[in-house]
Amino acid sequence: MSNPNFVEWLEQLQCQALSKFQRQLVLLVGDACWVKQLLQLNEKTQSKNAWLVFSHHQEIPATINNKHFAQQLGSEHRKILFSGVENTDCAALNSINLDAFAALSGTLVAGGVMFLWLKKPLIQAIEQTKLASLKYFYQQLLDNKTLITITQNDKQTFPLLDNITPAIPATAGDFLYHCKTKEQQIAVEHIIKVSQGHRNRPLVLTADRGRGKSSALAIACVELITNNTAIGNEKIDIVITAPHVRSLSVFYRQLACSLATLDEKFDYVNASKTALVHRLGSITFVAVDQLLRRDDALNVSLLLVDEAAAIPVHLLTSLTTRFSRVVFSSTVHGYEGAGRGFTVKFQQELTKQVPQWRSFHMHQPIRWRQEDPLEVFVFESCLLNAKLAELPAITQPVLAKLALSKPALSESSAKQLTKASLSFSQVSSTSLIENTALLKQVFAVLVTAHYQTSPNDITLLLDNKALQLFIAKLGDDIVGVALLLEEGCNKAADIKAIATNQRRLKNQFIPQSLLTHCGFSESFNYQYLRVLRIAIHPQYHRYGFGSCFIKALETFAKKQQVDFIGASFGANAQLLKFWQDADYQIARIGFTKDQASGEHSALVVSAMSDRGQFFERKIASEFYSSFDYLLTDEYQGLSAKLVWQILHHYPDKSLPQLSAHQLSSINDFILQKRQFSHCVKALHYWCLLHCKENYQAKVLLLIERILQKKPVDEVCKNHQLTGKKMLNKALIDYIAQVQAY
Repeated sequence: MSNPNFVEWLEQLQCQALSKFQRQLVLLVGDACWVKQLLQLNEKTQSKNAWLVFSHHQEIPATINNKHFAQQLGSEHRKILFSGVENTDCAALNSINLDAFAALSGTLVAGGVMFLWLKKPLIQAIEQTKLASLKYFYQQLLDNKTLITITQNDKQTFPLLDNITPAIPATAGDFLYHCKTKEQQIAVEHIIKVSQGHRNRPLVLTADRGRGKSSALAIACVELITNNTAIGNEKIDIVITAPHVRSLSVFYRQLACSLATLDEKFDYVNASKTALVHRLGSITFVAVDQLLRRDDALNVSLLLVDEAAAIPVHLLTSLTTRFSRVVFSSTVHGYEGAGRGFTVKFQQELTKQVPQWRSFHMHQPIRWRQEDPLEVFVFESCLLNAKLAELPAITQPVLAKLALSKPALSESSAKQLTKASLSFSQVSSTSLIENTALLKQVFAVLVTAHYQTSPNDITLLLDNKALQLFIAKLGDDIVGVALLLEEGCNKAADIKAIATNQRRLKNQFIPQSLLTHCGFSESFNYQYLRVLRIAIHPQYHRYGFGSCFIKALETFAKKQQVDFIGASFGANAQLLKFWQDADYQIARIGFTKDQASGEHSALVVSAMSDRGQFFERKIASEFYSSFDYLLTDEYQGLSAKLVWQILHHYPDKSLPQLSAHQLSSINDFILQKRQFSHCVKALHYWCLLHCKENYQAKVLLLIERILQKKPVDEVCKNHQLTGKKMLNKALIDYIAQVQAY
């Protein structure tokens, strides 16, 4: 049966929330049938009542794809039901997707209500759950003074609500361009300046959700086109891109609103209404991959990149290289993609490429009031407010005391750094729950250092029994965080199932990869610690703290009688060098690029036990013997710098030896007695040997042409050469120069 009293109460609650220009969180405690009846959730009323339902329960089906909840970002809702209750008759909430909870809360507008469903009272749920992450989440609920709770009972009643007061506008004052806040007006002005000011000065526009940054992009577009005063009224070609066109729903909604106030005529030129034309310009959506293939980059007047944090950094830097006027706009929450790591990693790349780039951060919300109670709760419970501590600067006296040197540690200096200088300790999940300040410090370092850290990592951090957390401290300050996973099992049935591709085991990444990808049937005979994350506070990068941290973890592993420490990461030359300098051997380089990082994955291992030494040598030998062969196939797309970094550590015993005939062939090529193709086998072996020498930029030319056998046109383009003749001369000159020494 429907409950008209609840309908009236909900309408009153929404009016009350709207009068305060805020959102409200309501806790529902009861069974599925009661929730369904209370909220009138059925197929006939679902669309009418406009409920967004995130649910795993069979009696209350979700209205969205639970796995693709991020597609809702950019949409707006007034009523959300969020449930982590499984299909079982569990006494309390078993799991909660914090990524989804944080993301979907951002789609709720002022006057909206978010219902969180539990089966048992909150205190009972806290006492019964065995998951530390839920204990933390429940405790935040318990401490939430603005939470409204409705509990199932026979004579259903609802909490009394405050008297409705006159609506308080989100903002006050008149702003240019019909903006709703002064910050939004400033953002619009910054965007316009990118289009009309000096080239190669991109803008990075960041904000928490609900601050009006996407609307600012749309407002600026209309202003630029309708006020175009270019000589001869040259048309403005504005291009906007995003991870998906669905991410731009707010942009297009604001675009429609801004256009509706004009007498000017804009026409949509495609059925999906993602391309608009005007007599003075156009606004067109183009996917990122298509943008990078365009040859008319110079014709684009302004490129807007929305939700940039969800786009791999290497693609963003490519856009910066190709387009001279770019605005990167992004929400900085972890659940959006790269999150706050985006503001560190990408901005470091920007500083290298275009040091005169600018940034602007929008603080004031538009869709709800400042200090909105739902936003405050989400920030606290999902650790979105975990701020990175400002640490003391590393001074020369400190460097001398720690035996450190800038910009990086030498191998001898790293060995001098002792526990008296840095302290390393293991931290339990219980300690993190009891010390929320420590939990926030740890999470802040992880979020900033790793682009994929998100609220769901709270569950990983607190609940995974195979996970071990270590922190590095300099005095009282946390300078490093490492997450290690125990891997390796001895169950014959599981190993057989993995070997026959029937299943994959959780927390067994290294032995599974060694078995299924590398063909080592003995991989499960060993015990592993996998470095899932290792993060150093960004203020202390490049002082050698990471190398020292690794050594401390190895000491721990040996005490635990672990056979190997390993790690898997997106391979680039700099990061791979860090692990190779720490004496880690490459076990595998993935054949395809990771969608998030845009890099091939690397798996590295280092033996910690005597019995692991032989297996490590076998792993390295097998990798290098196949790597050389695959350079013209699966690895042809690897960057030449990464190829050099890999080959620089080629085991000496496995390197080819040049015969007298091959040396003669190399000499003939230098003297132009024989053609390149007649000498290429000898040149191939010579290049492998040469990669063992110190790095020189011109070696990349040899790697691409000789080892990877990339097309001549591609090699010439990469190295600014006019053609095959100039390419051959460059090869001859370089090899002759090296041979002379």
